[in-house]
Amino acid sequence: MPEYPTMPESPENAATSSARPEPILDVQNLTVAYGGVTAVAGVTFHVGPGELVGIIGPNGAGKSSTLLALAGAVRGKADRLTFEGTSLLGRKPEQIARSGFALVPEGHHIFGALSVSDNLRLGEVARHGKGRGKEGLAATREWVLELFPILREFLGRPAGLLSGGQQQQLAIARALLSEPRLLVLDEPSLGLSPTAIDTVFEAIAAVQRAGTAVLLVEQRAQQTVAAAARTHVLGEGRITMTLGPADATDAELLAKAYLGS
Repeated sequence: MPEYPTMPESPENAATSSARPEPILDVQNLTVAYGGVTAVAGVTFHVGPGELVGIIGPNGAGKSSTLLALAGAVRGKADRLTFEGTSLLGRKPEQIARSGFALVPEGHHIFGALSVSDNLRLGEVARHGKGRGKEGLAATREWVLELFPILREFLGRPAGLLSGGQQQQLAIARALLSEPRLLVLDEPSLGLSPTAIDTVFEAIAAVQRAGTAVLLVEQRAQQTVAAAARTHVLGEGRITMTLGPADATDAELLAKAYLGS
């Protein structure tokens, strides 16, 4: 595994990480419905400061709908839905993004006609730690480019010319440039080569070790369970099981959890 750089110190993060006992994200009885169809039916979980938490499950289980509700992109109902103690219910997506919550949706969603450099600048627009000034921004940008060195090589290239794995790295890098307290990833390995998948998972682990909390929705059950503090299994909009890292080697349990067999 390559050596990854240390994220530049943020006074804000240092001051709050030890002083906040409550979860950074607290989800209690979240429900999402489209018309008369319920996609998420009473999901409850939390993410602690600096934790990596996974969500797995088959297609149609409600994973993406859960993330979109957290980010304010679809309307959900909940007994409690808070980020750093502030309710997310009824807030606009741009307000949530500027609060230190960064979602990387499934499918990259980079701007192909813009250069890699310009895509990264868009991440800086939603930067949470603006009080750190230009020096803080430069330090974060350098850290991100050390984390994903291929992006430095292609800064002037149109982002649409990158490979799928490179575009995924760009999407994650752009989110990190907003200096989030919580990075939320929806299927980051989808459609990538084995080498690109390894790169993305190694980078996610480095981000979490640097102190950023991560909520990871993934199709690769074994890798997710092994990496996360806990992994929730979604089935038909409900959490059916919660697994720990020690369960990653139990093929029978993973099959039962993920496939319901």
